[in-house]
Amino acid sequence: MHTLPNVSIEEMTPDHPEWAELVDIIAHENQTGWAFNSYFERFARYFLAAKRDGDIVGFLMFVVWDIGPHDRDQPPIQLHGKNLREAKIIAFGVKAAFRRQGIGRALQEYTLNRAKALGCYQVRSVSDMDHSENHQLKLSMGFAVEPMEREEPSLAFIMPLSRIEK
Repeated sequence: MHTLPNVSIEEMTPDHPEWAELVDIIAHENQTGWAFNSYFERFARYFLAAKRDGDIVGFLMFVVWDIGPHDRDQPPIQLHGKNLREAKIIAFGVKAAFRRQGIGRALQEYTLNRAKALGCYQVRSVSDMDHSENHQLKLSMGFAVEPMEREEPSLAFIMPLSRIEK
């Protein structure tokens, strides 16, 4: 994982003193409907804030769940009798003035490492077709990609965590 000068990634919960600032940025990036969707409250949720010089400039929210049942209506995928789990990125954004500076990559890399530490098998993210900057970021990081048939055409990105060094 590469580090950026003056940039840190911090996990936040609603009791964090900067939670309102994080919520404002999520709203500004039009991700409120995803980040605070009540469906995801039943899972372990992780809110990440990217801070540059102390100010929040980006965010990422992911959930941890079994692969299969929750958004695919399939039985859990198992290996050696144990359900495989994944971190699914639900919401992600960086303020426009801070894009293309490595902040989004730092959030993604933090997520990969955190998911591996949480015992996840993979990280998955689904993105609408009109988010080309996100697509380029994921592809440049080595995520696999697959077109999805949904109401809106989308792409699914998957990174197996066996490829990630601790």
